[in-house]
Amino acid sequence: MRFPHLPCAVLWFATTALIFAEAPAEGDTDLLRFTNGDSLHGRFNGMEDASVVEWSRSNIRNPLILGTAKLRRIALNGGRGIKSLDTPSFVALTNGDRIPGRVTAVDGETVTLETSFAGTLALPRKHVTTIAPNPHGGAVHYIGPFSEEGWELLESGDADPDPGEEPAEEDDLKKADADDAEPARPWVFSGGAWYSNAQVPIAIDAHLPDKARIRFRMAWRNRLSAVIAFHATLETPDPPEPEEGAKAPAQLRERQGNGFAQTYGESYVLNVYSSYAMLYRCSFDKEGAPQMDRLSANSANVRLSEVGEADFELRCDRTSNNISLYIDGRFVSQWEDPNGYSGTGTHLAFASQNSPGRLRISDVVASSWNGMLDSARSMESTERDVVLLTNGTDRFSGEIAGLENDKFLLNGTFAEMRLPVAEIEEIRFARKSRVKLPEASGQAIRILLQPAGRLTVEPVKSTRASMSARSAAFGDFALDLGYASLLEFSFSDSILDDWDEDF
Repeated sequence: MRFPHLPCAVLWFATTALIFAEAPAEGDTDLLRFTNGDSLHGRFNGMEDASVVEWSRSNIRNPLILGTAKLRRIALNGGRGIKSLDTPSFVALTNGDRIPGRVTAVDGETVTLETSFAGTLALPRKHVTTIAPNPHGGAVHYIGPFSEEGWELLESGDADPDPGEEPAEEDDLKKADADDAEPARPWVFSGGAWYSNAQVPIAIDAHLPDKARIRFRMAWRNRLSAVIAFHATLETPDPPEPEEGAKAPAQLRERQGNGFAQTYGESYVLNVYSSYAMLYRCSFDKEGAPQMDRLSANSANVRLSEVGEADFELRCDRTSNNISLYIDGRFVSQWEDPNGYSGTGTHLAFASQNSPGRLRISDVVASSWNGMLDSARSMESTERDVVLLTNGTDRFSGEIAGLENDKFLLNGTFAEMRLPVAEIEEIRFARKSRVKLPEASGQAIRILLQPAGRLTVEPVKSTRASMSARSAAFGDFALDLGYASLLEFSFSDSILDDWDEDF
């Protein structure tokens, strides 16, 4: 039996394998990920409609036409938008979308938003949950990561296992050995996040003030065992010179030993596991020997899965020696240092303490804090709109009636108030007024904006530079894709599906 088309078929499979295996060529700045895990570097040219994507590569003559049913996501420009949003303010919708922009008008039916990526948008008020004019509260000292700039790897030495580390199971260690067959960078920056591949710490000077609020999103795989160091100096003192003829004290001769203090300097180090958290005080004695003391707390129980993600918040006050931990908006624990605040630095660092475990760190914000532990941040009301001010404590409730001369009009129980936009952190609309948006259709995609934003839309037509799209919330609009970092075609609530460092 003869197969006249066999040579063509073999050539097609060989060419396809070569395309998928090759490293990206110059100009192939985008990455396409299929639902089966395969990936393809190249260039996104646009969409004729919601069902197909045009894709090109520098080493193939004609563009590829790909159906979107088998696509998971496209990372544009290495997962980094070529344009950046000019304001941190945003509006949140009932479907979880976060639309960056400045609110210019509000009435009983509509919230009008001025955006840099889509011009003026009219959002039905019933689909809006939150208006956040100043979402970071106090002065922002660091927000990111948007690039590798400023981050550094730390040498931690040959440290003994942490006293609280949960031992890894043999199967996990075997898997880790297999995964480590080829050397990998300790941390990989991709798509606005850092991914860990080892236990090497990574740090940045976040310029943490005396009263600091540190927020970040952390995802984990293969058992959570994370280290977060803050108010760290990343320095160790020089030991005093021994007198002539005298031997160095034993503790100095053993100074090469392990300890968080050796890695992070004067600092505090938080260990987070799936079921509990511990806080260590790191300092040095007068001889320069490192010291590490665990601080006690009434309760530091957490409820986290073996694989997942969560939003973490630390509130630190040098002046009162207090540190508090919140996870997903829930208060976890508070520690007070009876020996005075040891963290004299301004750095922030992250590390995985579990060799097979991996972390993803994103959405890091370091800002000033007013020192008040109780805030109205998590306050919502079924019947009334709630306004939280940037001082983190004051709040007012009533009904938002409008916006005039950069002041929101609030009809309160006893008075009508005019609240300056500059003094408002966020407004949460009454739950009774909200209407859930319908589930996204099979043709819908999610667009992630740089540095923070999410839109769920149905694409109508697209070039590389812009997209005509339709939103279930506010109808047809045109989007500048220069602000986009990701186009997601397949949605999933699984953190394993969302884990993608190869942008």
